[in-house]
Amino acid sequence: MKRHNEKGFTLAEVMISAAILGVGVMGMAAMQGVSFSKNVDANDLSVVTNVAADMMERIQSNRRFAWAYNNLDTTGAGNCLAGGIPAPAPPAPFFWIAPSVPATRGIQGDCTQWRTLVLATNLLNARGTVQAVPVLPLRPDSSAVQLTVQLQWNDRGAGQRTRSVAFRTLIEPE
Repeated sequence: MKRHNEKGFTLAEVMISAAILGVGVMGMAAMQGVSFSKNVDANDLSVVTNVAADMMERIQSNRRFAWAYNNLDTTGAGNCLAGGIPAPAPPAPFFWIAPSVPATRGIQGDCTQWRTLVLATNLLNARGTVQAVPVLPLRPDSSAVQLTVQLQWNDRGAGQRTRSVAFRTLIEPE
């Protein structure tokens, strides 16, 4: 005897809905991997931005001798630890300014602490550099510089592409 009022799903309906559900779950799983890698990238960028901003603030607090931060490099031992900063005499455009011993020690300390921060990021091949370019026209009462603080590192992905963040500002002594 046949029942005309049977309720339920046929095997074909169950198979089709399982296939649709499987495709959706696989798409979400793939999206999770992309989401995780982008989250790691965003975290790295946030850390690097904070480290670069830290050095920029250090230089701005010592703005009178901003030119002395030129050519800082945290690679290897870097010139932070080698005693190579600042130059004993200012570069040619800034010949009227002579750094004092406390200023020299302060710049050396800033460089060493910044190098420690760059290494503490645990990024692949992290390197911090500072460039100070004199702003023209040069005047005896001004030592304005255009300052660039840059950090480079290698991405954590398979390609390990080189990434970079640079802050640029104009520093005019008070």
